[in-house]
Amino acid sequence: MSFYGYLLTAFIIFRQDFCAAEKPSVPKAPTLTQTSVSGSSVELLCQAPQGSGGREFKLFKLRTLVDTVNHKSKLREARFVLRVEDTNKDNLYCCQYENSEISPYFSPELKTKVPVAPPPSPRLVVEPSSDYVVTDQTLSFQCQAPAASLNQPPATFLLIQRNRGTKGSMTAPSKLVSRSQHPLFSVKTMGREDSGEYVCLYQLTLPKTGQVNSSTSQPVHITVIDLPVPTLSLSKNDVLECVGSPSYPQASFSLFRVGSLLPEATRLFSLTEVRGKFPIPNHYDQGEQYQCQYTVQMGNSNLYSKMSLPVNLPCIKGKQCTPSSPDTSKTGKVDLVLIIGSVSAGVLFLMVVSLLSFAIHRHIKTMAERRRKREQDKLWQQIHIRDPIFDLPRQPFDCNSQDFEPAFKGRPLVPEPIYDCPSMTTFTNPALY
Repeated sequence: MSFYGYLLTAFIIFRQDFCAAEKPSVPKAPTLTQTSVSGSSVELLCQAPQGSGGREFKLFKLRTLVDTVNHKSKLREARFVLRVEDTNKDNLYCCQYENSEISPYFSPELKTKVPVAPPPSPRLVVEPSSDYVVTDQTLSFQCQAPAASLNQPPATFLLIQRNRGTKGSMTAPSKLVSRSQHPLFSVKTMGREDSGEYVCLYQLTLPKTGQVNSSTSQPVHITVIDLPVPTLSLSKNDVLECVGSPSYPQASFSLFRVGSLLPEATRLFSLTEVRGKFPIPNHYDQGEQYQCQYTVQMGNSNLYSKMSLPVNLPCIKGKQCTPSSPDTSKTGKVDLVLIIGSVSAGVLFLMVVSLLSFAIHRHIKTMAERRRKREQDKLWQQIHIRDPIFDLPRQPFDCNSQDFEPAFKGRPLVPEPIYDCPSMTTFTNPALY
């Protein structure tokens, strides 16, 4: 009998004594399969039957316990990762969950795929280029792919943040910051949790292998510093005091007038105090507001804190203070401008309305005049149509002739209207229709 025959006989005996024990109260055996082979590791899956499961899963090589996986809750499966050098074709494995039956023995296959070299790594550039930034600052990342060595443009760019891992850990935990088709990323820092290493990579879609990831770029280190907001107050000695943070003693302080971008005064850092003192100006307006800010130098960069809350300056004895009332303040000037603008707009509106009214009136008057002329022309046409035409004799006659006298003998003389015979007309007053 060959060596493998003896070995198979021994396995059958071991199975009867160890792996094949059947008890009525023992859960059914799980199944052990291989899920993947990647590089120097092999992954095995121990899966309980449907409806079964447990919190503890065990992996055995023959009868030797190799690994244990504990879950916080009852699950159906567990995964075991083995090194390739610890496995060969003669090694047999089985698994168990809780106190279940032992699964059938399984021999892993060590066939691995030929690794494909990833595309060349990109270059990550960040602006501003300082390693230290403050909270609420916007960073601009650019992932520059080596276009000369690529036959096609990248389909997608990924920006990844890797936090500093614990001592002894093989890999640092990472998270995807952004994914885009463009190589530019804008990231606004929210706090110290945004500190860490930033890398980028790009993805290509190849005809044979499909989507592949490039190698990651060289990391860019970012440290987010949360500078506390300073406080500005008016001391008893009539001095403005700007107090910074004790964590950053070597800070420079600047005093600003509200609304001005240039500082009124600057005080360099002091090794003994974390505050800057500013005397009140000799001449100022009552109610003027001031703010302060401090600057910390980290590495080769200057980090600026946020502005403090504004402080109003009252009139102080010994200072030339110009009183200001609400009516003559800047707000009053703004109100005056608004009033002038409103009046101008009203005058312009009235002018437009007047022009429109005048144009409409002229149009209506013209239309009425045209209509009146049309009615007159129509009336005259009707009158001329109804006017009779007489064929008068051409023989002249004399209205004062004696031939007419007998006809009027014996009749009373009645005064009648006198008409001018040479200019006889058909009517004197035409009727208006």
